[in-house]
Amino acid sequence: MTDQPAHARDDSPVLGGKTWLAIVLLATAGYLATAQRTVSWQDSGEFQWRCLSGDLEGTMGLARAHPLYIAVGSVIARLAGPAMPLALNAFSGLGMAVALATFAAVACRLSGSRLAAVMMAALLGLAHTAWWLSTIAEVYTWSLAALAGEVYLLLRLLERPNWRWLSLLALVNGLGLCVHNFALLGLPVYGAVVAVLLAKRRLPARALLPAGAAWLLGAGLYIGMTIDLAAKTGSLLAAVRSALVGDYALQVTNVAGASKHLKANAALSAMNVLSPLLPLAALGWWRLRHWPARGVAAAVVALTAVHVAFFVRYPVPDQFTFILPSLLMVAMAASVGLGWLLRRSRRWRTIATIAVTVFIVAQPAIYLAALQAARQSGTARRQRRLPYRDEARYWLLPWKQHETSAHQFASTAFLQAEPGSLIWPESTSVYPLMVFQRLHGRRPDVAVQYEGDPVAVPVDAGRLAELAARRPLYVVAPSVQGRFEDLPMVHDGVLYRVLPRVVPRDAKATDTSRR
Repeated sequence: MTDQPAHARDDSPVLGGKTWLAIVLLATAGYLATAQRTVSWQDSGEFQWRCLSGDLEGTMGLARAHPLYIAVGSVIARLAGPAMPLALNAFSGLGMAVALATFAAVACRLSGSRLAAVMMAALLGLAHTAWWLSTIAEVYTWSLAALAGEVYLLLRLLERPNWRWLSLLALVNGLGLCVHNFALLGLPVYGAVVAVLLAKRRLPARALLPAGAAWLLGAGLYIGMTIDLAAKTGSLLAAVRSALVGDYALQVTNVAGASKHLKANAALSAMNVLSPLLPLAALGWWRLRHWPARGVAAAVVALTAVHVAFFVRYPVPDQFTFILPSLLMVAMAASVGLGWLLRRSRRWRTIATIAVTVFIVAQPAIYLAALQAARQSGTARRQRRLPYRDEARYWLLPWKQHETSAHQFASTAFLQAEPGSLIWPESTSVYPLMVFQRLHGRRPDVAVQYEGDPVAVPVDAGRLAELAARRPLYVVAPSVQGRFEDLPMVHDGVLYRVLPRVVPRDAKATDTSRR
């Protein structure tokens, strides 16, 4: 058997439209079956609320606006009605399904093996973070679909440089920018590829004009929002800063600091590579140097390095979710390694096929074993717990069809609240309350504090004590943004009722029995 890669021969395999569609349908069905059915906590709850209210900009800078995702999600919210949470959560699964199918098309070209491409798509699709993000409302899956499309078009551009492939690459990257700023990370690599092709006269300079127009068309929504913000604020610099980093400048530019949640994020990230993924990727990077189209190996390695570098030094509480593009790029290299083993000999084909199949099937069992180990060791405990939420199960198991803690919390909170009361939540719980109240029309007499409404912020403890004297005031957590530390309160149900009097700081220790 020749050691020449299959993709260097005339019979180079192509994934095919039917296989692409089959992967989309199967993956979508799997993610739909395991998607969360109800309202969500944290960022997912925020996306549900923004789609429900049609809020394209958000409140934390344009870098977190994700306007194209919110625009499509708003249409889904209008069509789905009360079923909006499930519909929007399932939309994430569709994005991952498209990403996996497009990944398989790339992997097929890179590895020269349809079997390797499909098997690696299955391994990637069941990886912890990929599955976890495909069951709740999130933008990452659609951003990943854009990245997979970009890599496919980049390969075609390197194989046959022309303005069409370059323009399509620019268009998809521009659309990806309207979904997530991850799209910006690939621009230096694409720019370097184009520069080399121009220098070697493999691509005419006139190809830049339609490509530039295509990128502006794709990114038009995001660019328009940036221009609009500049007009509103009177500062182009501030608008560009908002578009590039939003309220996360320190995290985006971080080079040394680590998140206080480093251990938890490292553990969750490691669950993605409890498989032959890394050894196969190492083999694949070694084999990529034989790829016939010039520059492919350098481009794939460069894209991988950029995404891995961004992920490992991004110190945010949910850092593990940012591993997704890195996983995609590593899996592409792994498909090359697997494809080579499948062609090596009948013995290696059998060994590789069995090994990868075993890990595909075993991944859910691995997550269950990790949950059991975390509970036995006590590492899954947290000081602050959300009502009804099993923290270990929530983070370690990617399937969420039975995860209803946010729904239970919101329902109970509105049952507990007295008529005409005000609930003051924190960032994790505010969106389940608002989405639940809007969707189900519950307790319109109860107000939920959100972005300075109905109470103007900032406020001090004395102002809140006055407010508690006029209307029932509840908080979800006593230490919300440090505003309630001097206020007495009683814990009743899932909320804390604030009492209308101020306790001196030296008396706080004697009042802890009431909390």
